[in-house]
Amino acid sequence: MARGHLVLEQAIDQIRRGSQYRRDPDEDLDELCGSLERVGILNPPAITEDAVLITGNRRLAAMERLGWRVTPVWVVPDVSDKLSYVLAIRDEQTLQKALKPLEQAELYEELKALYAEDAQRRDAATRFGSPDRDARVSEARDGGAESAPPSGGGKARTQAARAVTGRDSRTMLEQINELRRIAADDTEDPYVRQEAAEALIELNTDGKVNGRYLAVKTAQNLAGIRRAADDSDAPDTVRASARQELQTLEKLERPAEVARESGLALARLTQLRESAAGVERVGWKDADPLLREKHQIRKLVDLLRREHGWWDRFDPSDFGRHAEADQWELVETYIDASAAFLDAARTAREETVDADV
Repeated sequence: MARGHLVLEQAIDQIRRGSQYRRDPDEDLDELCGSLERVGILNPPAITEDAVLITGNRRLAAMERLGWRVTPVWVVPDVSDKLSYVLAIRDEQTLQKALKPLEQAELYEELKALYAEDAQRRDAATRFGSPDRDARVSEARDGGAESAPPSGGGKARTQAARAVTGRDSRTMLEQINELRRIAADDTEDPYVRQEAAEALIELNTDGKVNGRYLAVKTAQNLAGIRRAADDSDAPDTVRASARQELQTLEKLERPAEVARESGLALARLTQLRESAAGVERVGWKDADPLLREKHQIRKLVDLLRREHGWWDRFDPSDFGRHAEADQWELVETYIDASAAFLDAARTAREETVDADV
């Protein structure tokens, strides 16, 4: 028997959309709009008792396009906790039109956390007691249904993956979410972020994840190794080791091998740097009164060397047409501040030359 009750007229503008993982609910609505105009609502959207949408996101979008103000809805009781709500949305958005990879990854991430939280609650109830604890323990001894152990972190990932794709696709979904994290990380190398963003766009179209993931992780590892090789603050042993690692990696050809070995190389350099940091460092010496200034200049030049030529690698027309306001402001401020810096430096340089004459 169906749970819930039917409400014949629910104001559409009072239905809250809540968590929706489909990025394009308005895509390909023409056929659905035509069906609604011909025969009306055959399968009403479902909402919680608090008027939060569970199923029917595309139907609501079509009704809004048609200018409808009310719709019949099916009100489902007892969908109040977050896990039940997200699973209900999963049923709507995965059993009808398939989610795209990025949408799957976002839904997977939330379900993974919710499954883990649910497992922790059940584990705490088992360990610290609950009204039906004795009954569960008795059933467990008899081999009953409650004898299964609580879900752990790994099981939460498997459960979430199966809930989203119907198979154990956790590796693929974890790779997509790692690419999402890299693309959004402001501390990451800008070219690595760009490569991650482009990989996300491409895999969302054809669903091919692993090769692009390996390419981005390789780029991330190599960027870290190059930073170590160019870091003026790093000990000479670290810089020399980083250069040697780069030369070794250049000889490798298979993408999977390059990804693995570059990750190991970066880990070795991190360990070497940490070991070197434990050695007592020599402080600034009065032997060269300009040692601090020279060190700062070397750091600046190393920074500019890594970014040198960026103006040749990007299309100014694309930037002018498509940059958002904050992106435009960032680049404009960068250029203006750099010009002001150079003007002040030039004045100081000319004054030094005049003083030496």
